Amino acid sequence: MKEIKNESDYEKASARADEIFNAKPGTPEHKELQELLKALKKYEDDFVKMLKGFGA
Repeated sequence: MKEIKNESDYEKASARADEIFNAKPGTPEHKELQELLKALKKYEDDFVKMLKGFGA
C-alpha cells in the first residue's frame, strides 16, 4: 500500500502494521512495515493539516 486515501485504508494499514510489527530486519514483512508506517504517518499529518484548516 503506497497511499492511504481514506479511513478504511487507514484502518486496514493499521491492522496490517500491528500484525507484522515485530518483523525482523531484512525480511519482506519488515520492508512492508516500513512502507506502511510511512503511509500511516503521511495520512495522519495530512489529516491534522486538514483539521487545522477548519480552525483558521
